[in-house]
Amino acid sequence: MRFTWLGWVTIAVIVALIGGAVWWQKSRRPATEAAPSPGAPAAPTTASSDSSCTGILGRPLRVGIVTWPGYAGGIVANNGFKPNQDSIYYRNHNLCVEFMLMEDVDARAKAFARGGKDGVDVVWSTVDFWANELPGFLKNDVTAKAIMQVDWSRGGDAIVADNSIKRIEDLYQKKISLALFTPSHWLLEYSLQNSSLDESKQSEIVKGLVGKNASPDARADFVANKVDAAVVWEPDVQEALQKRSNSHILVSSKEARKLIADLMVAREDFIRAHPDVIRAFVEGWVVEGTEKANREPDTVVRLLMENEPLYKSLGADETKKNLATVKWADLADNAEMFNLDDKDQQPLFDRIFSQAGQSWVRRGYITATVTPAVAKDDQFLREIYKKTPVERILDTAQKPSAEVATKAPIVVKPITVNFASSSAVLNSAAQRVIDEQVALLSKTFSGAYIRVEGNTDNTGNADANRKLSQRRAQAVIDYLVSRHHLPANQFVAVGNGPDHPVASNDTAEGKAKNRRTDINVVAR
Repeated sequence: MRFTWLGWVTIAVIVALIGGAVWWQKSRRPATEAAPSPGAPAAPTTASSDSSCTGILGRPLRVGIVTWPGYAGGIVANNGFKPNQDSIYYRNHNLCVEFMLMEDVDARAKAFARGGKDGVDVVWSTVDFWANELPGFLKNDVTAKAIMQVDWSRGGDAIVADNSIKRIEDLYQKKISLALFTPSHWLLEYSLQNSSLDESKQSEIVKGLVGKNASPDARADFVANKVDAAVVWEPDVQEALQKRSNSHILVSSKEARKLIADLMVAREDFIRAHPDVIRAFVEGWVVEGTEKANREPDTVVRLLMENEPLYKSLGADETKKNLATVKWADLADNAEMFNLDDKDQQPLFDRIFSQAGQSWVRRGYITATVTPAVAKDDQFLREIYKKTPVERILDTAQKPSAEVATKAPIVVKPITVNFASSSAVLNSAAQRVIDEQVALLSKTFSGAYIRVEGNTDNTGNADANRKLSQRRAQAVIDYLVSRHHLPANQFVAVGNGPDHPVASNDTAEGKAKNRRTDINVVAR
């Protein structure tokens, strides 16, 4: 699990005294925006410290994490949770590190706000959650920065649903259970925003969400047939499917394999005071620890079971299966996330962070966004990359079968790409639409096929329109491949011409709606 939401209890009790609002309205913002006080008590679960291990900081670096297999690079670099001298961190960097399980997000926020030897210096987040959480920290004069990516979720987060729900659009007027503001919540929100559901229907879905404390609670609702779908993470995904018949995974981070990324974030004052510590922490994790974790998965299993109660209870075989639901981020992953090689117009971090922030503002969870530049400090990654540059690992896809051209999508995003009459040439305005509305969707859903369908109204020759719409769909794909470095095999072009109208062609308004490009996300 990522974390439990015990911090909600305090907010719910306070607002209950005021009265009058439904649960969702009471909980519009995460507990972390509720002014964490540096002096407030926190109760992290921690391994006992080895007082003989001090290193360059003069004490162990204190790092707050949650139960999740994605932090293996750091845990392996430290040879467990406790500060010790038999570790990559100490041997190679003279750094002592202490990992602490902090499942209560409210206690985590308070410990991070306090900092130092009585709090924590570094904590986990995800790109989407950081966009939600950082405004609250800044409001309370706690400045902090993301310093590295540590993993990608690769199937660990999912929306499970009744078999009658075939695509995201089918969630309209259905009951959905989830732990709010978790990375899995972002999977749902992102899928809704990239669907054909209009804003009013999306808002109706969001307002009807059944908020829970954690993933097991959402899974329990689904298994008991109290809801039609649940947003959960492993091991609750498989348990939900096993215990509720006629259910399936609607969409997961297996398809959206570049959407949910775990980060480590550090207080800005700590970064300024101890740049050597942060540099050692980053390099030991993303270069050395991650490499060893990938080489020795059995070591990862042993360390997780020795230090985290959930994995001890799951046993070695199940713990090892859990490892497949994440991809530990190395320097190549960080090169793409933070654009260390300057290949992209905009870093992937900036694009996901900005969209998440705008989403949370739209839903009323936060009041204002934070710019990506304020949210990150990639100087240490850039220093390491300059010293040991690596090539990005390009996305790949098998050539799609003929079935992909007609297979039912899991998400459909209609957009308007304007072309000159009888032309399939993209002008600058059309390219801008693709940059803003299609490129990130294609990148984040890199584990799925993207079917681009061109559609026309009924004006002119139908066969000619089909051929023209095919060329226009291919023009969109060619631009995505050349400008955004996406694999050609990820895409399929289909020219529907006038064959799939969404409105009547008897009015000018209806014809305008039919002249569209549909971006279909198709599971592999």
